[in-house]
Amino acid sequence: MSTSLTIWTKRLVLTAIICGLLLVVTVTCQRVFNMSEINLLIDKADEQQLSYELIIHNPLTNAYSFDIIED
Repeated sequence: MSTSLTIWTKRLVLTAIICGLLLVVTVTCQRVFNMSEINLLIDKADEQQLSYELIIHNPLTNAYSFDIIED
């Protein structure tokens, strides 16, 4: 009986570790993707000498909103 419990405990721990790693990878990928988008938007707006407003809604994932300000 204890061997069965030990196997399930190990599986549960392994599953938790894998889920944690997947979460970290997902958040990291989203952060990198959003940061590259932000840099591209800023570069293009600066090239065209446009005024813009950038709001970072979530610093962990760099979720953002980007608006061109009409003068």
